[in-house]
Amino acid sequence: MPKKPREIEQIKKKITKIFDKNNLKITIEANKKIVNFLDITLNLSTESFKPFMKPNNIPLYVHNQSNHPPTIIKNIPKSINNRLTSISSDENAFKQSSATYQEALTKSGYRYKLSYPTQTTDPINNTQRNRRKRKITWFNPPFSANVSTNVGKKFLKLIDKCFPIDHQLHRLINRNTIKVSYKCMPNINQIISKHNKSILGKNEINTSDNTCNCRNRQMCPLDGNCLANGVIYQAIVDRQDNNKTENYVGLTENSFKTRYNNHTSSFRNQSKRHNTTLSQYIWSLKDQNIPYTLKWKILAKGRP
Repeated sequence: MPKKPREIEQIKKKITKIFDKNNLKITIEANKKIVNFLDITLNLSTESFKPFMKPNNIPLYVHNQSNHPPTIIKNIPKSINNRLTSISSDENAFKQSSATYQEALTKSGYRYKLSYPTQTTDPINNTQRNRRKRKITWFNPPFSANVSTNVGKKFLKLIDKCFPIDHQLHRLINRNTIKVSYKCMPNINQIISKHNKSILGKNEINTSDNTCNCRNRQMCPLDGNCLANGVIYQAIVDRQDNNKTENYVGLTENSFKTRYNNHTSSFRNQSKRHNTTLSQYIWSLKDQNIPYTLKWKILAKGRP
């Protein structure tokens, strides 16, 4: 039952109040007859719908000469045509919106002509049948147009050769249970970005303002960088009796401060003296009343 404008306004206020109680925000627009939802424009006045595209948003598709599997290139125009048809209420709505998509397809090298189907599918043949789902294992080799060998065909021939009908595993490994589907390789931009990210991430140090939470930064074990995460650290123990130095190297996924607190706890509590190799060495010095100094430093930064 349609509501009056005053009643709609009260409903809007109630919904907004509920969201505010949960520290959430919501924007409500009421009494609208035409609404854009995702890529569809819904018109309640005419009970129609048509494709919607944001202003200055030009579609861009993979070129038909690109290094992609032929099945992907072949199905791009068909999938676009099917999508436009499904979100168009009639042929006029389809024709009003298809020009932009047709131009984008032509620029990408496709000769496919977008068209609205004149015949509807048979509802009898379109019904879903209850079929038992097969367990299929997919072989996904990378595709490259520079490779002339039909990798998928060679692979399926190996399946037939290695697992014939009389083989005990033929029921599990055959052309009905093993399928081939090529996968696309990353482009140059993705390869370079991934490489740069991995290289820069190795030496990345926490540069934010919150790098230390020590009360006295002068007493920070890492000179104001004790909150660094994912570090490989080194503990340098100098004995005061013979000036010998021992080094301990460790790593932590959490902040260094958390790992540092665990180390100092093992130095204080005798029940934890065997927790680490470093704690065992520190307790051996304590048992002999040998004075020592302990310094910390970060050797490298790594991802967990």
